[in-house]
Amino acid sequence: MTPEDVITVFERLNMEGRADIPIDDACAGFAGWLATHWGMFEEDDLAVLTSVGATLWREGFAQRQQ
Repeated sequence: MTPEDVITVFERLNMEGRADIPIDDACAGFAGWLATHWGMFEEDDLAVLTSVGATLWREGFAQRQQ
């Protein structure tokens, strides 16, 4: 699977309405999953995953400020 294939999956889930959960719930769920699996990842993978989590958190914070 290529990165473009994964983006297509993201787009499809969004179009089907299956990505319609509150961003705070997505962030909390992702944080819980990452905490559970933390020891399974290499440092580079953790850098990417924590960047994704930080982006979710930032977007949720921005929504709460509106």
